[in-house]
Amino acid sequence: MATPGGSALVNEAKPGWELPSGQQAPGRLKGNCVGHRVEIDAPPELVWDFIADFDGWASWNPLYVATHGKAELGQKLRFTVRLEGLKPQKGAAKVTALHPNELLEYAMTSFGGLLKTQRFIEVEELSPTRCAVTNGEIMGGPLGALVSRAIGGKVGKGLQGMNEAMKRVAERKWNGRPR
Repeated sequence: MATPGGSALVNEAKPGWELPSGQQAPGRLKGNCVGHRVEIDAPPELVWDFIADFDGWASWNPLYVATHGKAELGQKLRFTVRLEGLKPQKGAAKVTALHPNELLEYAMTSFGGLLKTQRFIEVEELSPTRCAVTNGEIMGGPLGALVSRAIGGKVGKGLQGMNEAMKRVAERKWNGRPR
């Protein structure tokens, strides 16, 4: 579903969500995925600065209202997430993949391992001054499909809000740079 400003809501509730390239990422969790993609008029490196500053997410991000941790491979991230219509939820995750200017992935487990969740933020360079960001969450494990049906739409809207906020702050910073 396309939205104004070059963004699209991706709500593919099928096992092994396919990435825009059509290739499934090796090692990525299989399960139900919700996500959002947005094009941003700013260089990938500038957008990555916002993604990599996990401690700073709460200052601009409507989905992650409190954050602590380093976006570094193997590091633990702590956060509070606010989904529409629900009480804020605290969580913790471990960074499982990191490719500067391209990819941040982190994973969580809950309910004794019955729910496994993998979040990813991918940055694709469209030109030296423009990029696309795909922000997604895969819900897997024995409870993945149930949780996806229950809150997948809310998660998708939260990811859309996060992407739209990232677009605003990145474009504002890019457009406000000294010339």
